Amino acid sequence: MRTFTIEPLHAPSMEACRLRIDNLTKPIYSLATLELIAERFAGILAEPQPNHLRYGVLVVASDHLVDGPQNSQHGSESYEAIKRFNEGRTATQGAASKLNAAVHVVNIGLEQDTTDLINIDQQVIRKGSHFFGVEPVISRDELKETLELGFNYADKLHNDGLQVVAIGNIGERAFLDSLVTTATITGCEFSDILVHTECGPTIEQRAAHIHSFVDRFDIAVDDWSALSESERRDAVLHLLHIAGGLDIAFLTGFILGAASHRMAIVFDNAVTGGAVLAAITIEPLVKDYVFPSAAYEEPIHKEQCRFLGIKPCLHYNLQIDEALGSTMGLSIIDASMHMLNDMKTFVEAEVKAAEDGAGKGRQKNKE
Repeated sequence: MRTFTIEPLHAPSMEACRLRIDNLTKPIYSLATLELIAERFAGILAEPQPNHLRYGVLVVASDHLVDGPQNSQHGSESYEAIKRFNEGRTATQGAASKLNAAVHVVNIGLEQDTTDLINIDQQVIRKGSHFFGVEPVISRDELKETLELGFNYADKLHNDGLQVVAIGNIGERAFLDSLVTTATITGCEFSDILVHTECGPTIEQRAAHIHSFVDRFDIAVDDWSALSESERRDAVLHLLHIAGGLDIAFLTGFILGAASHRMAIVFDNAVTGGAVLAAITIEPLVKDYVFPSAAYEEPIHKEQCRFLGIKPCLHYNLQIDEALGSTMGLSIIDASMHMLNDMKTFVEAEVKAAEDGAGKGRQKNKE
């Protein structure tokens, strides 16, 4: 895997930004999450008062378990989804246009051929990931190629001047790969993030069935914190090789590359969350560059957020992936920039700050 360096947030810029936020004409700390987002962006960009951020959206397309028993659609739903992007008629593209965010869609592994879709970047590595009940989802060579493609996309979007990228996915049958990736990194049991169904096997039976597939590959880690940096990286790469899938691997490389360029990443669902977990496990400083967006009632997503100690901002009960949740998350970041730059400080507004209360000592009446 490519070598990279991720820098800590720039503390002096964060401190200067916080001082401005505390002196805006509002009760101190009253805008909560918006304040924290603005402060963190000051650290990401090493700029005390960031403004006019350049946004983008990256959607990766890949099917899963193409040789598994669950594959009855053979990529037809995925093809229709990416076709809508090719024609520019998705909710994601509509939301992105309001923020002047370019939408990039790359096919790295759909089962069906998409070469007729001229607005899609064709970077097919293989036509769908394997079912890990048969063999590892991708070969080690395919993993290496997929990670490098993710890094290359980070380079590309950075060179385009983007500072914040919302990530998403298109593809069928991603559930099992997201589940195994998440459980292996967080240490939860498969049964904790499986959903009860009224008919068929019980949760315990389904968990045992998954174990029967993956345990032979020796992907379990007893204590991630006990591993060295190189051991941790190798363990994550082994996990992605066995059960991660093309999209999770691609997004892992992209997230690492983006953070190395001081670009922020917004994620939403279980697939993008699986990539965030993998990237942060390889390099913990990545967490400073990652922002949640939409909340999903899906147990895998909830476990990812619990493990990361984050709370998504948007509770819209979304029933669609395709980067819509993460794209809408860009609007929260945009709102924080408006707060930071469009609101005036007490001095700028020539308004007298209170001399007592929570803001005493921070809010000033003069420069």
